[in-house]
Amino acid sequence: MAECECSRSPWPDEPPDWWGYRESPSNPLSLIELIASEMLDARVAAFLWIAVEHHATVIVAAPEPRAGKTTLLTALLDLIPPNTTRRYLRGWYERFEFVDQDDPARTYLLCNEISSHLPIYLWGRGVRRLFELLQNGFAMATTVHAGGAREVLDLFRGFPLEVPEPHLASIDLVLTLGVGLGPRGPVRRLMRMEAPLPADGRLGIQVLAERITPLSPLVSNPAVLVRLLAERFGIERRAASAELARRERVLLHWLAQGITSREAVRQAVAAYRQRAIEKDAGAAPRGGDAQAGA
Repeated sequence: MAECECSRSPWPDEPPDWWGYRESPSNPLSLIELIASEMLDARVAAFLWIAVEHHATVIVAAPEPRAGKTTLLTALLDLIPPNTTRRYLRGWYERFEFVDQDDPARTYLLCNEISSHLPIYLWGRGVRRLFELLQNGFAMATTVHAGGAREVLDLFRGFPLEVPEPHLASIDLVLTLGVGLGPRGPVRRLMRMEAPLPADGRLGIQVLAERITPLSPLVSNPAVLVRLLAERFGIERRAASAELARRERVLLHWLAQGITSREAVRQAVAAYRQRAIEKDAGAAPRGGDAQAGA
């Protein structure tokens, strides 16, 4: 999907022109449509769904323009729980005046892009302030131009951003996209999913999912994904394993049933979440895990 196409966002609090020279994407693709297009697979999508619900800080990166960063970020934003405050940052004009009134554990800081290309993008001391807030419990979702987690970290460490190393540990996931040529034209694919992890006083990189070329399969190990859900987000391992498998099945069921449009997927996610709340509260869930809207 071309990132420069435009339309009105379904989120009423999204500021006009928040995407800079690209407005809100036209006919934004849902997570299910991204699975269908093979940008990512159902297992990685299920993992990201759980991570976003647990307040993960996510950076979508690509070395080239029009690789699908906005497309993927938009689909992930639809997974944010409804009781979470969305703060759309205003680039060079952002003063973070909301900090004292928001609960960090229930607030996502949404940054269209971290770069110096346009005033609507965040750069300089605003980026350092953003990472200070991540230390206080806020979560962030953003895009950058970079070829992987290592380049992302180098960007933040270098001049003029100079984000302190301990603050960079707040990054939970880096999703790197790439563009290739398929039988029917260009394809946009998730090439790597990585997690920065402390190692010997400096951040190392753990690869969670990877593909060799844009046309090769995305390879991930469920045990590695479960371990990160447990260690990073505090989910009990057995519960994490069961939930990862369950959501993978549900996503594939939605795809098979044609629950693919952005609105249909948003409604299905909301219904799944409501059933989980009822189950946790001891109420009998309505229908099986893989029912439409489950």
